[in-house]
Amino acid sequence: MCGIAGIVLKNASIARQSLGEMCRAQLHRGPDDRGEWLADVGDWTVGLGQQRLSIIDLSAAGHQPMVHPETGNTIVFNGEIYNFKQIRTELEGFGHRFAGHSDTEVLLHALTRWGGVDCLRRIAGMYAFAFFDNKKKRLILARDPLGIKPLYVVHTQQGVLFASEVRSILATGLVARKTNPVGVAGLLAYGAVQHPYTLIQGIESFPPGHYQVVFDDGDEKKVGQQAVSFWQFPEPLITTEGEAIHHVRRLVEKSVSEHLIADVPVGVFLSSGIDSTVVAATAARLSSRIQTFTVGFADQPDLSECRLAAETAKILGTEHTEIMINGSDAEASALQWLQSQDQPSLDGLNVYILTRAVRQCGIKVALSGQGGDELFGGYPSFADVQKLAKLTAGFQSLPRSIRRSLGRMVMVGRSKAVKQKFLDVLDTDGSLEQLYFQRRRAMSSDQLRLLNVHPERLGLMPCCHDARSLGDIPLSSDAVWLISQLEARFYQGNMLLRDGDANSMAHGLEIRVPLLDQRLVQYVQSLPGTLRLPKGLADKHLLRVAFALDLRSDLLRQNKRGFTLPICRWMLGPLRDLCEYGLESLKATGLVDPAGVDAIWQQYQQEPESPVWSRAFTLVVLGAFIEQHGLN
Repeated sequence: MCGIAGIVLKNASIARQSLGEMCRAQLHRGPDDRGEWLADVGDWTVGLGQQRLSIIDLSAAGHQPMVHPETGNTIVFNGEIYNFKQIRTELEGFGHRFAGHSDTEVLLHALTRWGGVDCLRRIAGMYAFAFFDNKKKRLILARDPLGIKPLYVVHTQQGVLFASEVRSILATGLVARKTNPVGVAGLLAYGAVQHPYTLIQGIESFPPGHYQVVFDDGDEKKVGQQAVSFWQFPEPLITTEGEAIHHVRRLVEKSVSEHLIADVPVGVFLSSGIDSTVVAATAARLSSRIQTFTVGFADQPDLSECRLAAETAKILGTEHTEIMINGSDAEASALQWLQSQDQPSLDGLNVYILTRAVRQCGIKVALSGQGGDELFGGYPSFADVQKLAKLTAGFQSLPRSIRRSLGRMVMVGRSKAVKQKFLDVLDTDGSLEQLYFQRRRAMSSDQLRLLNVHPERLGLMPCCHDARSLGDIPLSSDAVWLISQLEARFYQGNMLLRDGDANSMAHGLEIRVPLLDQRLVQYVQSLPGTLRLPKGLADKHLLRVAFALDLRSDLLRQNKRGFTLPICRWMLGPLRDLCEYGLESLKATGLVDPAGVDAIWQQYQQEPESPVWSRAFTLVVLGAFIEQHGLN
């Protein structure tokens, strides 16, 4: 929907100048409108800014920052509140009057009526917002439960800065462009910087499902109070499969219906997979104006989903567009993608290319099937982690050297990358969560050491996570229930949602994720693994059964494949020059051992179709990012 920014400083002139710079740095997120608001509170200046992508209420009544006409309360808001119509009706019953029909105005009145926590427990949507309570002279930040919309914060000696993107904060010049080694370690280990860190020292990702008073009544002691959780993953409940199927179908249909609300055309990303097919089919039943979009690879037909997606679109009666790309497009697109990255990531080039093409078709909003794998159990990890637990159970009592020797024997004939991953698995304590992290890891511990990156020296756990982000992981014998939460919090939250937002908003396009609607997540996450995956297979059983009429047999028979580009093949072809540039840039930084960089690149050249390509490409992305953003 937009990009938001805010600042709390004692120097009014610097605050005004910096707020303008923060907004300009996010012009791509909201090219339709711009607004800034500043107020002096005691010795402090509080500033809020927004770049608007107009989607609901295109009139001036939707302008932000938005000020409550009676109280003077002010808000900047990024996202969508999907149940805003019901909340508006309730507020009108209390006598509230509205100038327009935007969800921003509803949220402003709701916060004014109920305050922070009570309001947050009523709304359902994707959001990050800053709300200034004019009476209490208090500024509150909040972010949606799953972290669908981004928010970054830095506390300095001068005050507080926050924005939808890291580059917005850097644009002020108030924060040094200093690389954070902890962020680098997380990026190398998982392909994306891990929460709460960014690649810049001092700038952190605001925690999902939390709110925080960052300024209160001009009292310096109250600037930057601790963030407070307002949402947690639910405990499992007991129900029947029939009841679960009924509720899943009802909640998905309600979610898609509300996600279609917009005053601009809405598209749907359509692959040959279950999740996007369910979303597209549901949307087509609810609207006769649905446009669907699929990416195809002209020179890599074995990776293309165009035929199956086109057949689905024909059955649904949607206006369908195929976006064809090939290797010759890759280098130009990759360079533009790297230049647009807000945080370096292995993933995201696919979303960047797709959303650019969709935006060029005049679409501002697109629905995605993101979330189905995490919620309903579609990733191999749901089965693999349990298999690894059984496989490694007999190894736990053995000394580490013997475990690793036996592990090498078991992995005879496998690629080097697979061997390294299995040895790391044997080094864990055998718990489901630690096995999950090793299953999700990109670089092995040996590869990190080769690069002279040592998590323990950086204060990280062996899995390369901060203890803060692991402190509230629940203990459970229900592997499906636990893995679903881990996938949602770490892989989805740290990579997929962040990359989806940054790469789509680079083109001024908003991605909506109806399968991650808070009410649907709240229900499905409460279901035990015996209902979600009764056969122990990662087959999204509940979603398949609930929408059986929309999923023809040829879609169900195919092997799972994500929406990915053939980057591993392009790295030795059209992307080779880019790769070598990124690697040389990284070696020149001194952050990692150059010999380790060369070793991983050589291993990729020997096994280009093995998972090691992702390790090599992560190094490329990191080097290029540091060079292009002038980090030190």
